[in-house]
Amino acid sequence: MSEMRMDLASISGSAKGLVKGVAVVDLLAASGRPMRLTDLVDELGLPHATVVRLVDVLVQLDIVRVDERGIYGLGPRTAAWGQAFLAQLDIARLAFDLMETLVAETDETCFLGVLDRGSVLYVAAVSSPQPVRPAATVGSRNPLHSTGIGKCLLAWSSPARRDELLHEPLEARTPNTITERAALLAELERCVERGYVIDDIENEEGVRCVSAPVFDHLGEVVAALSVSAPAYRFSREDVERYGPRVVEIARELSARAGHRLPSRPDDDGPATEPTTPDLETL
Repeated sequence: MSEMRMDLASISGSAKGLVKGVAVVDLLAASGRPMRLTDLVDELGLPHATVVRLVDVLVQLDIVRVDERGIYGLGPRTAAWGQAFLAQLDIARLAFDLMETLVAETDETCFLGVLDRGSVLYVAAVSSPQPVRPAATVGSRNPLHSTGIGKCLLAWSSPARRDELLHEPLEARTPNTITERAALLAELERCVERGYVIDDIENEEGVRCVSAPVFDHLGEVVAALSVSAPAYRFSREDVERYGPRVVEIARELSARAGHRLPSRPDDDGPATEPTTPDLETL
């Protein structure tokens, strides 16, 4: 496990004990498995007696649990905290400043949509400052198969989930709408490979958009962001130019919603994994 050295110059007294306790919880969460006391000592780099004192307190508080074999894991209080955190998440609220950023950079309208009752439900929008702009509004709906947001929700769902959501016949909203199931599934695979989705005048005449998926703490697609504009000023070249930026913003929103990107050797940056403070010098 990689380590991160924390600057503790301004931390004193009991706060250091708090940092050490949080490090124990972080380690148990990052490990993905229960751990023995000796493993905790080795990973944290703290004296054995210190770790014993920490875990004893954490067990009393139900933050950490220990079984009859002396194996430690996360306790029920962490589950309660996690549920409370998730209950407070409001994806539209979390997204608003990011959507404003996209509008400022593109001068076009940004939408946030979620899956609801088999269709796209628009839950947030930041309008373009230009007088001619797409007509979708918060609270309105559109089909999954013909919209950028909808195709995101389909593309990053499991095959079984796609089967549940795709109901034939697929309505031709414009001459560009993909209405053949096999062709749509092939397009969804291309979207996943590319990382973003293009609605090439498929849902509304004269409107083109680019969209990227948003994931939750479980890695499930829960929403999508799109930048939409009249096709006459939003060419395919514009869509492909802005696509990577929409992906970046969608990733930031995913992180705010609790998603952690997996380590991949082909990522742009170095592979990362959950970090634990180096407490050797505390």
